[in-house]
Amino acid sequence: MKQTEALIAWTPVRWAELKPETAGQVVVLAAPDASGEAKRYMMRAGASSSALAAMSEEARIARLFIDFQTLVVRDGIDPQVAHRAFLAIDEYRFRIAPDTEGAEFEDPPEED
Repeated sequence: MKQTEALIAWTPVRWAELKPETAGQVVVLAAPDASGEAKRYMMRAGASSSALAAMSEEARIARLFIDFQTLVVRDGIDPQVAHRAFLAIDEYRFRIAPDTEGAEFEDPPEED
């Protein structure tokens, strides 16, 4: 899904006492979240921010990787757990190292 349609929800590891069922977990959902799944988590980013749509493409991509860093470094989400969840976002898959599991090319190279 496109970044502007992706709702990122997670619960920091340090908040395990508040939300033990989702602590250390992250999910990427299509916005709007009709199922209410995001409410199970303490934090939200991505499509939940009205400012995202107004940003330039470069600023949105920076925001995506800043969000990833925040989940991992500040909130203790396992990097591979975050990576697997973020693979649902097209812009993430197209911009990670091409030899990373789950990476894709936005414009695949032509084969000879």
